[in-house]
Amino acid sequence: MAENQGNNKIEKNKIIIVLEESFNILSLALLSFIILEILKPKIILAYININFLLLVWLSVGILLLVLIKKQK
Repeated sequence: MAENQGNNKIEKNKIIIVLEESFNILSLALLSFIILEILKPKIILAYININFLLLVWLSVGILLLVLIKKQK
């Protein structure tokens, strides 16, 4: 039974690592899209709705905070 709990903890750590990397990538994408939009208007918004990306970024951030809080 202790082995099962250890595997569960390792699996949660992997999920947290994936979420952290996803959050970092989404943060850089948002930053670069915003900078491109400032430099040349309508270059990003013509193809991608940044609002959806912002919602995904926010969801991943909240999920990451909840998982980290549960782990401690």
